[in-house]
Amino acid sequence: MKRVFLSVLMAISFGFVNAQQDAAIDKILKTNEQYKTISCDFKQTKNMAMVDQKIESEGTLYFNRADKLKMDYTNPQGNLLLINGESLLMVQGKHRNDFNTKQNAQMRNLKNTLLLSVAGDIKAVAAENGAEIKYSESDEYYIFVIAKTNKQVKSRMSCLELKYSKKDCSLCVMKMEEPNGNYTVYDTPIKTFNPEIPISTYDKPKNR
Repeated sequence: MKRVFLSVLMAISFGFVNAQQDAAIDKILKTNEQYKTISCDFKQTKNMAMVDQKIESEGTLYFNRADKLKMDYTNPQGNLLLINGESLLMVQGKHRNDFNTKQNAQMRNLKNTLLLSVAGDIKAVAAENGAEIKYSESDEYYIFVIAKTNKQVKSRMSCLELKYSKKDCSLCVMKMEEPNGNYTVYDTPIKTFNPEIPISTYDKPKNR
């Protein structure tokens, strides 16, 4: 009798958590649909597991809901991550890598993961990464841990943690974990919603 009672209690509790998760996912997606463009400062911290080292960077992020995202680094000056349609450009110091994501599954996964995460489409992020969703909350955030379960998916990440503000449902913290133990955290605490961002912002720079 006790086992039956515990099983029923666990089922009710599990159903309640699922209902909370679904409600948060829907709220975040619907709220973010109102944000056609976003601009904000960001801070990036890369943690290197093998050498116990942190590398800190910062810059400005520009987002266009259509299919565009730009992370323009001011420290290190000149570094860049630029998504425009099927193109993904990475500039790190003297190294420039320009990918056609139609032809590169791993870079396509990165592009889609970034765009969908900023757009607040959590279910699509999980589907893109062959992952399951685990949900929790804090006083400030709706928190989603998206852990990869499908090994066939071409991804640079083993796990993704997304924290969305309870005030405006925007993405405030993204933590990307790699299979080797390295992880990178992006913080975007303060944003401007629906600013006018010139479309030329997303042009590829010729001098980098």
